Amino acid sequence: MKLANILLHFPDKPDLESLTKAQKKAFLYKVDLTRVDFQVKISDFGLSTILDGTNTNLSICGTPLYSSPQLLKKRGYSAKVDTWALGVMLYEMLVGVTPFHSFEMKDLIAKINDGRYKVSLEEPVCVETCLFMVQCLQMNENDRIPVEELAEHPFIADELAVNSLTQ
Repeated sequence: MKLANILLHFPDKPDLESLTKAQKKAFLYKVDLTRVDFQVKISDFGLSTILDGTNTNLSICGTPLYSSPQLLKKRGYSAKVDTWALGVMLYEMLVGVTPFHSFEMKDLIAKINDGRYKVSLEEPVCVETCLFMVQCLQMNENDRIPVEELAEHPFIADELAVNSLTQ
């Protein structure tokens, strides 16, 4: 399974480095989400806020299942909420469900703020993949991988190196 391909496949743009540059320049890359060619598309529908390493935000936004503890506690958060959401998406792709789930919002928030989750995999997964997921799902946002360093993690970098040789 090449999850890095799923997460980073932009047929019209080169790679994560371009996304980071676009984010810094407040560039919105619009894609046609109605195409049926089975390529994953990333879109923020123009609702995102650009945060650098020193800024925090207090607004509540996003889907609760993918929200970080910092966002839910309403104490301000950094761009690392995106790293958390990436970890939740990776967990969901590997396990089949989100790491924290409940039908009641109050219970969901409590589970996310508690931070405990189980990883029950039916298929073997490489160490880099599990390590990447765990590093994205750190409760303390200071312990999470910074958005700017995601492309350098072996889980992503190894896939990018392999793909550059085959394309």
